[in-house]
Amino acid sequence: MKKIIAPLAVLICAAVFSWQNGWGEMAASSGESAVPTVTEPTPCQTYVYISGAVRKPGLYSFSKEIRVGDVVHEAGNIAAYGDDSAVNMAEKAQDGMHIHIPYNLDGVPAGPDEANGLINLNEGDEKKLTELPGIGPAMAKNIIEYRGTHGAFSDIEELRKVKGIGQSKFNALKDKVTV
Repeated sequence: MKKIIAPLAVLICAAVFSWQNGWGEMAASSGESAVPTVTEPTPCQTYVYISGAVRKPGLYSFSKEIRVGDVVHEAGNIAAYGDDSAVNMAEKAQDGMHIHIPYNLDGVPAGPDEANGLINLNEGDEKKLTELPGIGPAMAKNIIEYRGTHGAFSDIEELRKVKGIGQSKFNALKDKVTV
């Protein structure tokens, strides 16, 4: 009895499955064969967060396969003081990935802003920042610490968020700095 019930149950399940998936409709149609439809796959969004020594840190989305180097390029490339050897630019970027470009302040090259007398807040070391009026070693360390914690300055207005820099000190610095 068990030998008859098991195959019969499988046959009934297969018939029900076929009927639910359109077999019954195709059998009831006027003999026309069903034409399959092709749908375009929706592009997969890849979200990558990049921080550290890049010009424009933040969250980026891509609709195609990308590499870490593509994300770095999209974020404005590595700043002059960034350690580009710390990341593999050829690695495939994955959805939800966090890329951090560490800072390397040893031997920071002189930037083009120095030619016009401006000091770059993102590239200046402690010695360079103390050349600004009203900025001593302690305040220069605060600026570097802020930059290390929050990433590169995106605007000189962000300098007011540094501990110890109020509106009057910012007014004295705003024409002497750049990002």
